[in-house]
Amino acid sequence: MSPIAAESESNVGPGVYGANVTYLKLSPSKAASWVDCPRRYFLTYVERRRSGQTWAHFSFGNSVHAALREWFELPVDQRTSQAVDVLIRQVWIDSGFRDREQSDQWRVRATDMVSAYVRQLDPTFQPFSTERTLAFKAEHFIMQGRIDRIDLTQGRASVVDYKTGKSIPSPGDVRGSQALAMYALMLQRALGHACLEVSLHHLPSGNQVTWTHTDESLRRHLDRVTQIAQDITLAQDTYESNTPDSNTPDSNTPDSNTPDSNTPDAGDSSQERDLMLDELFPARPSALCGFCDFWSDCAVGQSFTRRKEPWEGLSAQVD
Repeated sequence: MSPIAAESESNVGPGVYGANVTYLKLSPSKAASWVDCPRRYFLTYVERRRSGQTWAHFSFGNSVHAALREWFELPVDQRTSQAVDVLIRQVWIDSGFRDREQSDQWRVRATDMVSAYVRQLDPTFQPFSTERTLAFKAEHFIMQGRIDRIDLTQGRASVVDYKTGKSIPSPGDVRGSQALAMYALMLQRALGHACLEVSLHHLPSGNQVTWTHTDESLRRHLDRVTQIAQDITLAQDTYESNTPDSNTPDSNTPDSNTPDSNTPDAGDSSQERDLMLDELFPARPSALCGFCDFWSDCAVGQSFTRRKEPWEGLSAQVD
């Protein structure tokens, strides 16, 4: 298990701290990774493998998010269309694009997209917070996440999440979003703000889709995340209890130069580990496999689809 000490968390809200108590640390993206593909979860969060791969669609989306954050930091009299171009240039991430020409084309698209979005806003409008990291403790886990924007009206908070993909969200997407529900609970539990309203702002189309939860609907989302946390904890505990720590000295371990007929063959151990991974952290192939950072380490993903080029995910962004 990869727990964290509860007393080490900050911005977690009241009632979190307790001596010698540990909780599984989750985020909406971490929980989604488990649901999408337990093997990818394992490689990312248990083995903590790092990939040098960068993806252009992430660069594009992160740049747009950063520009919107910086927009609300500007004095009101500087919130102009010219300012958007400057902000995009300042925050632009050019990693993953095919070449400079493609990067420049998508930077212009980002500028146009953000310009169209902010034109809909009252220039004097100021959110309660942007890109705020919050957390709360549940029975079996700590949920932490970063919220794109928090609006506060007459003492009631609402969550705003920006989307830059091609697909226009529906009310069902907003209602069913586990991430948005967890953000609402973060505001309730960490900051003490009443929060039932969540929104997806789809920048390419200008659509803004809002859903108002009830306490019961948020509880159902929390129940589902609790089950995910329990499943993850069981898998991680089972794996770790059956995987000796190779860095821990063991006086009962025979010298490597001493033959021992009882010592398992390395090939057998590797095979047993693979079987255990298949059971506890199975690969779940999907269209996402080609964009997985660990495609080269996953035979299932390789058999399902080819490795995508770093810029191919842009096709799922604006036309």
